[in-house]
Amino acid sequence: MARNDLDNGLFPPGIRVGIAMPSMVDPGRMAAHIIRPVDLKLARAKAQAQMLSEAIGPWSLRNPNVTTRCELREARMGYRLIVDGFAEPPPLEDWSLQVGEWAHNLRSALDNLAFALARLRCDPPPNPGRIAFPISIDKSKFEREARPTLEQMSDPAAQLVEKLQPFNRDGSPSMGTPESDALVILQWLNNADKHRVPSVILVGQMDATHEGSIEYYSEEDAKANTPPDTTVWGGPLAPGVVLLELRTKNSIAKVSGRFNVRGTVAIETNNGHPALILVIQSLTFYAAVVVDQFRAMFAG
Repeated sequence: MARNDLDNGLFPPGIRVGIAMPSMVDPGRMAAHIIRPVDLKLARAKAQAQMLSEAIGPWSLRNPNVTTRCELREARMGYRLIVDGFAEPPPLEDWSLQVGEWAHNLRSALDNLAFALARLRCDPPPNPGRIAFPISIDKSKFEREARPTLEQMSDPAAQLVEKLQPFNRDGSPSMGTPESDALVILQWLNNADKHRVPSVILVGQMDATHEGSIEYYSEEDAKANTPPDTTVWGGPLAPGVVLLELRTKNSIAKVSGRFNVRGTVAIETNNGHPALILVIQSLTFYAAVVVDQFRAMFAG
């Protein structure tokens, strides 16, 4: 067994550090070893997705009520229903951090895949610092920016990477749009976690029921306010959000009733505010599908 000294300044003088050089290498086993970091990251992301689902699912099933308060508008010209808080506040900050860690592992699994594909062609790759799994909604940008990665792969690997790009989606019902591609959403979440405070988790409104009545000072006033001028909030829920605002032309005498809201945990993405559990499960599955497209190349 030969040993190669590493003179890299990381060790004190007199310490000999070597790399064992096997006399025989099984190409199949070596190829499987190259892709192992990818599988480790995928497995970690899958476990994190499962932990998040197990935490969020029970919270959602308990149908947590949103507490509200009623506030009359100026001069009693209508009223507002405002979110006060949650009967059981969700740990949004903790879930946000977990989502960031999950997104990082899933995205880096794809970067590890790109590096592994480059190693199949030349180990080590000639320009390892320029290797990343490209994700692009624009073909010309892809051709320009992905070149340093693709030229270090075999032609079949580079062609398959291009085939999987979001810009290939044509907007049809079966294909969807580039912006809604799972890889684009994953990229957005990973960048959001890296470049700002990871507060991407929101509580989204699932449904609401309103039982109430308004009492005017006269019948004439009531008739003058038909149909009602009302705005209903359909976005994320948070303390201080105005759920419903009714504007009247005349002062109202009394408001009574009940407004029930239950929520679900959602996530802010480049494509709206979908349910978080659906996003993490779908993206975890899709990333594994992408990796599987290349698995035969590591069969040896």
